[in-house]
Amino acid sequence: MRHQKIKGKLSRPTDRRKALLRSLLRGLIISGKIEVTLSQAKQTKRIMDRLLSLAKKDSLAAQRSAFRILGDRKLVYNLFRQIAPKFPKGGATRLIHLSWRRGDGAKMAVLEL
Repeated sequence: MRHQKIKGKLSRPTDRRKALLRSLLRGLIISGKIEVTLSQAKQTKRIMDRLLSLAKKDSLAAQRSAFRILGDRKLVYNLFRQIAPKFPKGGATRLIHLSWRRGDGAKMAVLEL
């Protein structure tokens, strides 16, 4: 049963939410740092930590699972060969709270590897 399981919906339907999170994950892997709203950063951090623990297994099945989430072979290669070996004990992602966004007052954060 999934009683009281937390799943941030980010005020979007499922397909748009998945596309947004996939885009944020790609940006995080490519640049190493993204600046987004706090709720988006928390959701992205959750998935990125799961991807990094997959990358530590370094099996073909783990690579295929990561490809299912990311959708790009080069990003999967970077994740498994360059990013995951840097953090063997975990603690790869860091969430830094920023001030409020001026336009709409949304709480901002920086998520970095």
